[in-house]
Amino acid sequence: MKIHWKIRLWFESRPYRRLWLSLPALLVGLAWLAFGIVLAFTKPAATQAYYTSLVPRALAMRDFPTARVACNRLLLSWPGSRTQDLFNLGLAMFGLGQGRDGFALMNVAAPIEKPVFAPAHLFIARQLLMQTNVTPATIQQAERHLNHVLALEPNSVEAQLVLGRLYFQMRNWDAAKEHLELCVSARPETAILLASVAKAQSDDIAMRRWAMRAADHFRGSVEKSKQDRPLDRLAWATALAIQERYADAIAILEAASKTSDSKVYAAGMASIYADWAAQVAKSDPHNLALRLKLLQQGLQYDPKSFPLVELLLPLTRLPATESKEASAMLTRMLAEGGSSAMLHFFVGNDALQHGDTELAAKHFKLAFELGPNLPVVANMMALMLAIGKEPDLPRALALVQSVADKYPNEPDVRNTRGTILVKLGRWDEGVKDLEFALPKLRVKGQTHASLALAYRNLGMNQLADEHDRLARDPSAPPGGSPAKTVTP
Repeated sequence: MKIHWKIRLWFESRPYRRLWLSLPALLVGLAWLAFGIVLAFTKPAATQAYYTSLVPRALAMRDFPTARVACNRLLLSWPGSRTQDLFNLGLAMFGLGQGRDGFALMNVAAPIEKPVFAPAHLFIARQLLMQTNVTPATIQQAERHLNHVLALEPNSVEAQLVLGRLYFQMRNWDAAKEHLELCVSARPETAILLASVAKAQSDDIAMRRWAMRAADHFRGSVEKSKQDRPLDRLAWATALAIQERYADAIAILEAASKTSDSKVYAAGMASIYADWAAQVAKSDPHNLALRLKLLQQGLQYDPKSFPLVELLLPLTRLPATESKEASAMLTRMLAEGGSSAMLHFFVGNDALQHGDTELAAKHFKLAFELGPNLPVVANMMALMLAIGKEPDLPRALALVQSVADKYPNEPDVRNTRGTILVKLGRWDEGVKDLEFALPKLRVKGQTHASLALAYRNLGMNQLADEHDRLARDPSAPPGGSPAKTVTP
């Protein structure tokens, strides 16, 4: 074949002696071309190994953006490890505060229909049980995920422990015992739950065996540590309280509370005093003096303790014959100078129950002056009288009014009084108290619900809708269905 004369002329006229000067640039270009071809047509194992090792390091260091990028790269380029990478990406999304996306990824890695990836099933179960308002449907979902974990990893201590605690909270004692016994060797702190299960089943021998084992474990943890360990010390005391060694349990916490600022000790002592008083009410129901003493001591540590206040309420609702005897006993004890603040409070309650509001007010005034914590107790009792199973709204209002007379600007007191007034259908008065309290309250859901009810009955539906929305979900956008209930 003949070459065209122009092409031949071009080749003949080239300065080939200078070609060697351009060889370095030509070689660099060829090298980059080869590198590009390698990247385009191969997936180096070294790159995959790098990203695979980067993900757990980034998650451990809480570097969630890096973990997300690395997981996405792995999912795009190496789909073979898809389940593990989806799980890690879900963890990264949770760490970035994108819980909804994290849950979506976890559900792909661990669908509820079948066992797929044990760590993801366990993570989902824990997240479900950590929700604020756990519904029966949520519990069922968590239970299914935990059973999937055990189907994949029958020896999973964590799954056995979470499932055992779940059944414990559900009071399914046999199932709780079965799972907790399987993990107590690896997790000795579980012995305290087993002691509680045995006590609920009236198995005194097993209860003492597990309680002593728990007490030994937590005492050893406290004594070996050079730092204060409030939770372990509380568990130690709780193990003693399960055996009804209440005084020993209180002594352990009281000694530590003198040198520690932890709030665990005050709450723990209040809880143990509540258990002690409940045991006295069961074993010696006529010993009101001891019950009052224990309740007063517990309320000194935590005046907002629901268990203690719940134990107080029955003493204010005694039948007529018992109430007369109790009133005489309380008056005698008061005259003898015993526990005067609490006794004035109970004599006032007795007078209030019998309609003598003037005498009740006098005793409440003395009680509040002698016992700084008693106004908090009275406010709690008023609220429980209003919203309990057997509401007594007139007495609840009289009780909270005695506190409001002394503390007119206390938000919790005004909130309680407003709640009661709304239940009584006194809409205007209730709104004034609730609106005063609302900005200063930490938990506002019930207050919003009461305001929604009051405003709806006042014909102010737009305000009622807004408070109803805030009561249901403070983060929800404006709009939605209004509350249907318009009666107190």
